[in-house]
Amino acid sequence: MRDLTDSDQNEAVLTLASGDPAPGDRGPAVAAEAAAVARSRERLAAVPGPVHLTVVWAMYGETGRIVPRSQHPHGEDFVRAKVRQLDWLTAGLPSVTWSIVACDDGCPDQPSSADVMERIVAAEGYPASGHRGVRVLRLADVLTSGASISPEFDRLTSTDQSRKGGSILAALAAAVADDVPGRHVVAYTDADLSANLAQLGSLVAPIAGGSGVVGALGQRYGLEGAVLVKPDGPHTEPRSTGDKPDKLIVLFRHYVRALLIPSLAHVLDTQAGFKAFDATALRPVLPEMTSFNETFDVELLIHLAQRYGAEALAVEPIVFTEDFAATNFPSVDPGARHLAMVRQVVDLYDRFVAPVEPVTGEAADLLDLLRTLDLDGYVRLIEQLRADDAGDPTLFERRWPVTELREYL
Repeated sequence: MRDLTDSDQNEAVLTLASGDPAPGDRGPAVAAEAAAVARSRERLAAVPGPVHLTVVWAMYGETGRIVPRSQHPHGEDFVRAKVRQLDWLTAGLPSVTWSIVACDDGCPDQPSSADVMERIVAAEGYPASGHRGVRVLRLADVLTSGASISPEFDRLTSTDQSRKGGSILAALAAAVADDVPGRHVVAYTDADLSANLAQLGSLVAPIAGGSGVVGALGQRYGLEGAVLVKPDGPHTEPRSTGDKPDKLIVLFRHYVRALLIPSLAHVLDTQAGFKAFDATALRPVLPEMTSFNETFDVELLIHLAQRYGAEALAVEPIVFTEDFAATNFPSVDPGARHLAMVRQVVDLYDRFVAPVEPVTGEAADLLDLLRTLDLDGYVRLIEQLRADDAGDPTLFERRWPVTELREYL
């Protein structure tokens, strides 16, 4: 089992990746993560410098996970842990520097996530800027500052109108505004430790490799080399997705996305909070952003693909540990939130894809079906797909004939 609240286990990953035997038997999850970060550092060391890496994340209700386990049962001490991971990744690479920008999304806790993080930053003596700089933003302050980010963002009047995406956008805008030497790569991640930041070398490498890649997207599943660590240990495909109780929910959503937004068909895991972008390429895209909820990731990728081409978005396998503690995660049974995600894909298609590349043929038939799909029909559809799924080994390449889906309904 991979325990993200165990500081000794977190350190054992880096120790093992350094080539030293980790103290004690830490199990296959630690070994898989260590192998991933070791490859990441090797790839980063081969990148021509200078490179500056800025990591951003949003915070809401993170006052438990931000402290050590001795202070909270879900405590991951994630600020110090992330700094340690970035220090390990860049140690001995003088041409690679890093910084952090975290943004509080209106955390209601008292003290707030921002308050607690600022205390940690002060206690550890992290600088405010430059190499190893750590900054804390408050979305509420950004909204009242009058600084323009995008027309839709500028219309926000309260943090209640942001669902994580607003804070990520504010942090990305602050990051790309920094004047740094050499190549600037900006990444965003989740506040917790599910994705070890020492893996970022594997995302920086394709961006800095000179092949026209402007975004590298970490994939938790569906890709050779991707490892999804569950409570019973690490899994690769076909078990990563094949054993998920919400497998058909995930596969159906990807099927919808692939047909309606073909430029993202190769991105199997659009929602993974582990993505990196060339700052120069990202800068003109941020003012186009309109989504601040679960569709934030997909809209950002649509804009990048339309501006630079689908081939400019690379996918990279990562090791990712599922961390559902203190997380508001949807049920594995089909319901309103899952249907809402499908409808969000349709909305993104209507707003950004249809005006330039309207679907035809089978995709157009699917679109017609989705426009009339209500909750009862969606639940019935997923349940029927589950019933017919026994023994079917195909995963993300699965495409159901629309005529068949209509029969189910």
